[in-house]
Amino acid sequence: MEKTYTSLSEEKESKPNIADLGIDYIETYYQLTLLQINKKTADISAVASFTMVGALVCLVTAIFLGIGVSLWLGKITGDVAVGFLLTGALALIIFLFLFFTRKKIFYPFVKNLIIKSMYE
Repeated sequence: MEKTYTSLSEEKESKPNIADLGIDYIETYYQLTLLQINKKTADISAVASFTMVGALVCLVTAIFLGIGVSLWLGKITGDVAVGFLLTGALALIIFLFLFFTRKKIFYPFVKNLIIKSMYE
């Protein structure tokens, strides 16, 4: 059934104003964008926190393994100082390898990890 209007002003009042609808759309889109930004920020913070805790655990583990390997090599060689020296030399070789290959291996890995976390 069709609605009958007694005047033109009643017809205008009953129809939604396109400007009001546009403003509502923009406000809703703005709020949605803020929520999406907050979600991405929370996701990135969670990944960064987990990575820092994981790195700390790996560091402590590496320290204890290094001490253990040093003592073991010291027992084999007969001198604990030589064991620590050999373990330090091995750590230096690993560091130098990582340092010289950082642009080919490390940087792309970190960049891809960050991009993945942003688009998940």
